[in-house]
Amino acid sequence: MTVKIDLKTDTGESLNGFYDEPDDIIEEDREVKEADKMGFSPYEGGETFYYFIKHLALPGIVVLLLPLLFIFGIFENSFIGILGYFFSFIAAILLLSVGREFLRGFRYKIKKGVIYLPGPYVFRRQADEYTTSINDITEPIYKIGFVGDIMKMNDYNLRFHPDVKKFFEDTHMIIGNLEGVFSEKCPILKQAHTEKILEELEEIFPKEKKEKKWLLSLSNNHSEDFSSKMFDETLRTIQKNPIFDVYGRKDVSSIHTDNNDLLISCATQWSNQKTWHYTFKYNKPIAKNKKNTGDDDYIFSFLQNYRFNILYPHWGFENEKYVRTRFQDDAKALLTGIEKEPKWLKKFYSKKRKVYANQEYKWDLIFAHHPHVLQPIMKVRDDIKIGNKSIPYCKLVVFSAGNFTSGANIIRKKKHISGIIMKCEIGPLEGYNDKLAIGKMEWRRTKNFKTRIEDKRAKLVCIDNEKYRTYNKPLLVSGLFFFIVFLAIYLINLFF
Repeated sequence: MTVKIDLKTDTGESLNGFYDEPDDIIEEDREVKEADKMGFSPYEGGETFYYFIKHLALPGIVVLLLPLLFIFGIFENSFIGILGYFFSFIAAILLLSVGREFLRGFRYKIKKGVIYLPGPYVFRRQADEYTTSINDITEPIYKIGFVGDIMKMNDYNLRFHPDVKKFFEDTHMIIGNLEGVFSEKCPILKQAHTEKILEELEEIFPKEKKEKKWLLSLSNNHSEDFSSKMFDETLRTIQKNPIFDVYGRKDVSSIHTDNNDLLISCATQWSNQKTWHYTFKYNKPIAKNKKNTGDDDYIFSFLQNYRFNILYPHWGFENEKYVRTRFQDDAKALLTGIEKEPKWLKKFYSKKRKVYANQEYKWDLIFAHHPHVLQPIMKVRDDIKIGNKSIPYCKLVVFSAGNFTSGANIIRKKKHISGIIMKCEIGPLEGYNDKLAIGKMEWRRTKNFKTRIEDKRAKLVCIDNEKYRTYNKPLLVSGLFFFIVFLAIYLINLFF
């Protein structure tokens, strides 16, 4: 069945009309706000330090240091000795960083409802199945596709393998996160695209399928890298293309279908500018636009009881394949409306973090992005109770979809080129037709491969059936071997 999805703002206005009328820009965004040129990290000091350590350690950079230590040990020279101690210190930090990732992987392992479990604690990462039934539905009405971060391509052209196009050929819409805005020039630590990215993404749909759409979110930590003017210009440029809809500004972070079946909302936990001038901040409520929630602290004040509610948040920490407890708890609270109470000891030292769980207003699907690496897919049970009757109902969360497209090179070329793509059939829940539910869900891993097309550098997004990891195992093993040899020689020299 052919379905054309028309999206509207929470005021009932079409997206095309909304962006075309300057008067609809909220008052605080009319004044152009320039970005801080030094704003490059969304995290606090400690997390920023560990972020860079992970960038160095996980690809196996430690291996470049350890052979130097072995060589330095041959020479009896005070200067070389100082260098040896310095590199020993750096190598130890990097090795501890790798070990910490493995330990955290075991600590935060999800044990219940797992559909896919990547991470350092799983050495054989082939999935048992890529298609599963989440609920029994009477018939599929919507087929929605999802991708993760669409990163800048640098000087690469972008192409899609026929298998990726075939995966999405029966979907009515694909939702993706466009990381950054449009700019002809982009500094190394910022994210920006040229308008060519729209032409390349459009290639995923057959030419004759004019009813198919992309929905791009601009709610991410890089959306404020430049200025509010560039942000608004990017929104308008995207919306002018008939194949694309776009959302993510603070005043349009929630959209719905014209028949009020689907609600699609976004928010970002992070901003490199730490200002949130024009994006909606995850876990910080906005009192205005409140709609009958009866709760001033409710996180998504625009959430109402649509037949199916989709949350597309920008959250988590980069390069972590596991899911920290806070995000596991957040996801369950947002899906079930029940916030987990901290254990007795945590009540004394943990910060109170409300995710504003509300049993009257709950999400049905969470598809998250930002870590740039793959994280688990989990099913959460939240049965519907009608009087004395309980109808089985399951919801879904993808904690991180990784990168759908990536122009990454050198240090990030192995770990930032993989992603998760997913599509869901959504239709009336069997036994309770007033509620829409996910029926069949299908997903795949993808990878960006370097290639040349028409003698130009390009990245080809392909279905990936290989084992997935974000660290370089051979280099890591070699590094540990060199470190042990160096340590043994050093101890022999010290005591004998």
